[in-house]
Amino acid sequence: MRKYADILCCPFCRSGLKEVESGYICKTHGLFKKDAAGRIIFVEEETLDKNVSSHNSGINWLKSFFKKSPKLYYLLWHIFCPVMMTVNGPRMIFKYRDKHGVLVDIGSGPGRVSEEFINVDIFPFSGVDIVADGKELPFCSNSADIIVSEAVLEHVPNPQKISQEIMRILKPGGYAYVSVPFIQPYHASPYDYNRWTISGLKCLFPDLEIVKSGVRSGPWSALLMFLAYWFGVIFSFGSQKMAPFLAHVFMLVLGPFKYLDYFFMKMPGAEAVATQLYILGRKK
Repeated sequence: MRKYADILCCPFCRSGLKEVESGYICKTHGLFKKDAAGRIIFVEEETLDKNVSSHNSGINWLKSFFKKSPKLYYLLWHIFCPVMMTVNGPRMIFKYRDKHGVLVDIGSGPGRVSEEFINVDIFPFSGVDIVADGKELPFCSNSADIIVSEAVLEHVPNPQKISQEIMRILKPGGYAYVSVPFIQPYHASPYDYNRWTISGLKCLFPDLEIVKSGVRSGPWSALLMFLAYWFGVIFSFGSQKMAPFLAHVFMLVLGPFKYLDYFFMKMPGAEAVATQLYILGRKK
């Protein structure tokens, strides 16, 4: 992370940081330590422990287990998850990148869009470079050229604060790609709060001049997701704990049918019944 040391700041007071062997020091808030894997921890220990505990309970435990091996996790995800996420993804933003620009992925999870990105997540997955809360990002204002945030905002109770932070650190003229669910069942990871239309997503980022927007995952994915969760509820026979586990079992059967969305998502009006939507915009 030494390459990006000059764009880091304290997430709480936004003052400059001094790099030391064990991490970064803020004169006001003290030392932000590096963990054993070299990740910089910009959240308080209590918050980190809470997040780790949340990811290691219930159905989230199973997800976190597979996320320890990102390649295996995403292979299984692309085969069995009923949501097709193979088109209109964040890689479309590469068309607008500067070869020497700063690229940041907010809420990256264990995956990496490309090696050029700084991966930021509130949970210390293996692919994460910086552990931080999206509403208090440890980057100087106007320091990032490209920002992506994929399927993150539904999992936070304060998406406006996240969007404001994204716009704060994005340079004027920089580009942001954001995708969110529209029609999806409740899916905690570890929590689930929000859904958006494209118009709602645009309102969340009023300072973006929209370049492209549309369907990330189409109506067939929406149908399959609801069927999996519907069967999970029906066949759990009233067990609230069993329902999400059974839903994931039904995903194994229904997931491969999502590729029908290659045809359905291109139909006129698909945005009205799509699973996932996106915007790509330039900061005014």
